[in-house]
Amino acid sequence: MTDLRSLKTLLAVVEYGSIHLAARALFVSHSTASRQIKTFEEHYGTTLFDRSASGVVPTGQGLALADFARRMIAESELLSDSFGSHSRATETITIVTSTGLGQTLVADAINDVMTTTDRVQVSIIDTTSLEAVQVLKNRQADLCVNFSVPGHDLVSVPGVRRIGQTPARNFAVFDKKHPLSQRATVRVRDLIDFPIATLPSGNSARIRVEQAVRAQGQVFSPTIEATCPVLTMRAIAGTTMVAMMAERTIPDNLAEAGCTAVELDDPGLDDRSIQILSADPLRESDGLDLMIESLRRSLALQ
Repeated sequence: MTDLRSLKTLLAVVEYGSIHLAARALFVSHSTASRQIKTFEEHYGTTLFDRSASGVVPTGQGLALADFARRMIAESELLSDSFGSHSRATETITIVTSTGLGQTLVADAINDVMTTTDRVQVSIIDTTSLEAVQVLKNRQADLCVNFSVPGHDLVSVPGVRRIGQTPARNFAVFDKKHPLSQRATVRVRDLIDFPIATLPSGNSARIRVEQAVRAQGQVFSPTIEATCPVLTMRAIAGTTMVAMMAERTIPDNLAEAGCTAVELDDPGLDDRSIQILSADPLRESDGLDLMIESLRRSLALQ
């Protein structure tokens, strides 16, 4: 197997000792990185990593394949350099998004584009939904994938154009043994007696939850503030904490981590959506067209 992207994933897993950290460093989803490692193991018929709760450690076979990967990647880079002016220009696309969406929807879309062409490079700006629109408006990015922001009609914002959106329900994530984990739905008032893990201040989802808690006459004081859904999920496993997440940012290894998600159905929480925005006017680019179509598929907008 000579898939350079998969070989780079293998090297990152060896370096970080964690599939999650490797996936985050390469900006691919956890499921994509896991699938690439599993494909290698099935192809060679051997275990490449010993897995434990604290991470992964390469086996002897894993280290041997890592050496092969380094040589393959180095030779590929030398070959590319030798082409010089004969090589077609590589286009850079900049996407501004949040950590949660970046690790899931955006990562899957990027991976889809990268399997189609090797002439696109992607630069990610990681920020909150509130700040992302301003980044796009200032033309510091080509595309924005974020959550809708209450009170902001983006259709009328100069320099910003909405090219798609899809609803995003709110969920509460629990350990499977949590007293509320078997509920069909929960409300904010059901959660306020438990420690809460949520996003940092300034995030649109955090604002909604905070408003709903205050409407119950309670002070909102989260136990954990983190932007990374996987980190939050691992932190609440085995505890009575509850995390607030949008359905499209929930890690796909939720059950494996011993957690479950229950819909947060509360009249105090406004509906929200995930949206794809572009700078307006949008520059002409085959790479941008590919990325937009991939993001649309990732959001099931087509």
